[in-house]
Amino acid sequence: MSFPVVITGMGAVTVFGDGCTALFEALRKGESGLHELRGIAVARGKNRSAQIEDPRRTGPWRLSDMAVDAAREALAQAGGPAPGVTGLYVGTTGGDNRALEDRWEDFLAARRALAAGADPQVDDELAEAMVRFPIGVLADVLAHRLGIEGPRYAVTNACASGTTATAMALLALRQGTVDRAVVVGADHLKATSYWGAERAGFVGHDLRPFHADRDGSVLGDGAGALVLERAADTAARGGTPLAGLAGWAITCDDNPHAIIPPEDGASNAEAVRLALADAGISPEEVDYFNAHGTGTPLIDRLETASARLVFGDRAGQVAISSTKSIVGHLAAASPIIEAIATVYCLTEQWVHPTAKLDRIDPALTLDYVPLRGRPQRIRAAVSNSLGGGGTNAVLAFRPQDCAQAAPDPLEPAPDAFEPVADVVVTGTGAVSRLGDGPDALEAAYGPNAAPGRTRPYSVLDHIDAAAGYQYLSRSAQLGFGAAAQAMADAGLPVPLPAEGPLAGRRVAVVMGTAVGGLSAMAETLCPHLSADPTRITPSMSLDHGPQLAATLVCRAAGVTGPMVTLISGPAAGLQAVEVGRALLAAGACDIVIAGGGDAGDAPTRDAARLLASRQGR
Repeated sequence: MSFPVVITGMGAVTVFGDGCTALFEALRKGESGLHELRGIAVARGKNRSAQIEDPRRTGPWRLSDMAVDAAREALAQAGGPAPGVTGLYVGTTGGDNRALEDRWEDFLAARRALAAGADPQVDDELAEAMVRFPIGVLADVLAHRLGIEGPRYAVTNACASGTTATAMALLALRQGTVDRAVVVGADHLKATSYWGAERAGFVGHDLRPFHADRDGSVLGDGAGALVLERAADTAARGGTPLAGLAGWAITCDDNPHAIIPPEDGASNAEAVRLALADAGISPEEVDYFNAHGTGTPLIDRLETASARLVFGDRAGQVAISSTKSIVGHLAAASPIIEAIATVYCLTEQWVHPTAKLDRIDPALTLDYVPLRGRPQRIRAAVSNSLGGGGTNAVLAFRPQDCAQAAPDPLEPAPDAFEPVADVVVTGTGAVSRLGDGPDALEAAYGPNAAPGRTRPYSVLDHIDAAAGYQYLSRSAQLGFGAAAQAMADAGLPVPLPAEGPLAGRRVAVVMGTAVGGLSAMAETLCPHLSADPTRITPSMSLDHGPQLAATLVCRAAGVTGPMVTLISGPAAGLQAVEVGRALLAAGACDIVIAGGGDAGDAPTRDAARLLASRQGR
């Protein structure tokens, strides 16, 4: 059985200042908060940013501080006492790892000293930067500072991470795993992300979604937070719901790419349809579409096509606007800020505008609410997010007075997810220094194990050529190799068929990793940033995304169902299995390919040795 879920608290830190009030005032004005990029070398004249320049927002742990402040605002609005178990769901693409990237030269010097047997000279800040480099540590820091003792998850599905985290929280509340969920999306601009995105053609000279002269996106800093509860629990404690979080969906692009989505919008439209079906909302009820709205030519065309596929002849009657046009592109924080903007529009029965849209691309013919907001009857709304690696993630909302009007869970709407009870394991796979497959693990750790028995990693280099990735991280290769073995063990065909009981659209991929390829990416990019950043190529950044193991599996297997990547530390692989079980139990899929992958690369190993030597061990 599932339960209607409501939003009871919201918090935000953006370029306009701390708090949702500052954000709402900016949405009302409809003016962009972009300003001059500072502190990072500018590439090809692209000197705009949405950086937060508040003097209080300085120091190596500024992102943690922003995330904590956003969460505290949301919790204060939600009020208390909090019922039962509170879970924490964090979406981020970089966490606090900028702190180590900013001191990479010091890190390299310490590594050289350690190798030479000299004193590594690791100060407290550098040591803390190494500890916090794995981005899932952000969830640990937030849990500690907020006093949240329930389950916590860190999600990294690129720019859709915040929506993915929210969907996981919604599932957990419906299934009774937690009684309250705090969802946080947080990211800040750093040199590696700016230059990696710029080299890939993603960064523009300004951020003008749907504009005839748009040429890319503009990155910035931000944090957003939501508090979610079951509607009945909120009513029982006398709380006030702000809006109903009525539905969710995640799909993967057909043949997903590291960054480029398909222009036809079909996979995105499927996500919107599924989210509406999950919410019991018909497309005819949707009056507002909060777009991903990055200002890149392709994505604007994609979302326009998606809206036409979903809403048909009435697509021109659905108000569409881009929150990013006002606050900038905030990576994993954007989906949460956009959800907050959507709730504000629902509450006010008003639609915020798309800033700077003084000349709409003549090829885009829908209602993008240019320049000025307007009153609008909103019966239901959707917020759309896209993430590199092929993710489409959508949330559906109702006004707070309709929060409990969701369909009876015993009588699901047509095409809604059908709950199931029994979950079984049908295939396993493993790739390690012990060899390929579970048998190698048994030989090493079973009752007849030979002491010291090890073998080199499997040869997975063919993946590079097949995927077209020059710098594909070892962790992605290993995760893919294990998943391929598990599929073969389960007797699943590759690729999966488009229809029937093994249809790829009814298969989910959930992968876990502690670091992914992020340390290898920093080791590749940081020397160029200090020497000559113009030598950076797109693949140096894009090929190291921690979500790429899932992308490879989806591409090889023909999977277009839900795709989630967890980066919650050493437990991430086990969490992937648990999240997969939750997806099956919710009826969101029929099959889950769940696993994990990590590689002990040189930066990770050296950081562990430096920290151990500093502690005298």
